[in-house]
Amino acid sequence: MAYIKAFLNWFLRLFSSVRYALWVILLLAIVSLAGTLLRQMPAQILGDPALKQAWIDQVAQPHYGSFWSGVFNSIGLFDVFHSPLFIVLGSLLIIAITVCSLKRMPSLIKISRGTDLENAARLLEKGNATRSSSKISASVNIANVNGFLSRRGYRLRQQEISGATVFVADKNRFAPWGTYAIHLSLILLTAGYLLGSAKGFTNDSFVVSEGETKAIGVPYDASIKLVDFQADFYNNGQPKDYRSQVQVLVGGQVVEEGTIRVNYPLSYGRLKIYQSFYGPAVNIKVTKTGGQVIFSGPVALIDPFTVESITRNSGILDLTTNGVFVFLINSAGPGDPVVADGTVRLEFYGASPGSGGQFIDSLNVAIGGTTEFQGLSFTPEAMVQFSGFQLREDPGLSLIWAAFILFMLGLGLVFYFPHRQMVVAVYPDAKGSRTAYHVLGKKNQAAADEMEAFAEAIGASGQIQPKNLERKLNT
Repeated sequence: MAYIKAFLNWFLRLFSSVRYALWVILLLAIVSLAGTLLRQMPAQILGDPALKQAWIDQVAQPHYGSFWSGVFNSIGLFDVFHSPLFIVLGSLLIIAITVCSLKRMPSLIKISRGTDLENAARLLEKGNATRSSSKISASVNIANVNGFLSRRGYRLRQQEISGATVFVADKNRFAPWGTYAIHLSLILLTAGYLLGSAKGFTNDSFVVSEGETKAIGVPYDASIKLVDFQADFYNNGQPKDYRSQVQVLVGGQVVEEGTIRVNYPLSYGRLKIYQSFYGPAVNIKVTKTGGQVIFSGPVALIDPFTVESITRNSGILDLTTNGVFVFLINSAGPGDPVVADGTVRLEFYGASPGSGGQFIDSLNVAIGGTTEFQGLSFTPEAMVQFSGFQLREDPGLSLIWAAFILFMLGLGLVFYFPHRQMVVAVYPDAKGSRTAYHVLGKKNQAAADEMEAFAEAIGASGQIQPKNLERKLNT
């Protein structure tokens, strides 16, 4: 039993320590910063160990080296917000905030209940009160105190103690719970972010060309088909509106369909599909000698590049199993000196350029025409459009919204409904009455103005300030 008690005491001391919380926050900030500085694995490959290893070999190691790539990968820094390190640190922060909040709860309950009347009387006797005399009788003064505090929205408790009428008045007694609501909002915010990181799904660059059906990937068994894409433009060429008509298919059957615009996503269960970007694509067919089709479909030209002030778009057709790697480049329009309007440029490499493949040749081919290269026939059949979508499923979003509401509620309570508590004792006197009163809580100008109005209401004269205030005035 003693060991359990000692452990609990250690646990409470550790997790209620401000220094400990600051260290956890600092480590979380460092880990989060690593997530912005280091390249992160694309969401679409996270469910495939082979693709993850290929990404480390082909992307991480050339950039960070084998040793550091191994270190970063082992502690999850290439997928920071899904890593055990991030989840553990976030969980420790939740525990720290929870322990601090529970530790503070008894004092908040005590504040909400208000000062006991007997304790209030003793408080006034210890010299902490402002004392005044008045020509108003005690009964009238009691009525004035009651009326003033009631009009100001105080909750009143009253009792006769040792010949005096003692009041305990408090206003906005639940306002201190605003800080508790803020603490709880931090817990929910952290929990929501951790839940979204651990169980959520994100793909910020899901590209589908017109007429194409593309699988979302793990953990979904659904596909997205871009039926049609339309864009409207202003006179200066800037896009005014662009929209995608899409279908969500499962097992070849349409389970959801609709038009997606910016800020108007399509929902499939808890998955949100947002319109993000768009651009040109080319439908191309590649055949071997003899007519065997080795590729037929759209290639999205998702990578814009600028040469001599002319911007073109490029896409990749990976045919390395057939000995070539192809860049497809569209025309910039009428007047393009390199890629004429109505044509597509094909640049051929011996292998992927990123792996050191050598440039072989380039050919321009008209849309609808055919060109041959090393026994392969290339036929760009039509120029179409692609849509880039953001796919988001965040199971922690409801917690984040709840955290936002609690945070705003807590701020409102703390700043706009300050807690104030006042103790007053009215004593009968041969010349009228005497009053002693003291304000508990934060002293500010609003409190000072209220006390001035209170003194006027009770007809105070010959006020004697409390001893501690007298000392402050004399120094």
